[in-house]
Amino acid sequence: MSQQFDISTEVMTRAKWPHEIFLINLVFNHILVFASTFGVFSTFPLMVLIVPLTSFAITAYIIVKGKQVMKSDEPHFVKAHWNIAAKRNTHFMWLLSITCVLVGGGFWLSHAMGWSKIATIALIGGVGLLPFMVSLLVLIVLGNDSMYQARHGKLPKRYAESSTVAASAQA
Repeated sequence: MSQQFDISTEVMTRAKWPHEIFLINLVFNHILVFASTFGVFSTFPLMVLIVPLTSFAITAYIIVKGKQVMKSDEPHFVKAHWNIAAKRNTHFMWLLSITCVLVGGGFWLSHAMGWSKIATIALIGGVGLLPFMVSLLVLIVLGNDSMYQARHGKLPKRYAESSTVAASAQA
């Protein structure tokens, strides 16, 4: 459920920004860049590190910028959307960290035990990357929904209720 707000185009644009950055990270970085770097993995194995390093940088930017926006004099609608994006990115950072540990541990384990290439790919893909990619798809849907809400002046009820309380306190 959500609550409708009457907002200007400028406020709407500032509220959409964190969701757009998040979706660019998910779709462009984790799907397109990952597919292209995975294609050259046998020649340039460290090229795959571009994806998590870029993702950590983008995710950290959204979290830090979200904290700055919360302390600024932005309208509550913009603050709420940055807060939603920052919370979602905090969870995403944990998900990405766990995936990196699982993939790194899988490579180390396969090297230490002398596993074949097929067994290594099965372990890393099944245990590390498959759950991450499913979560990634869910986050893309959530990010698109947040972008739709920002574009149409909507906030989830829990954020809208706090804005009603904030608006009545300021009046």
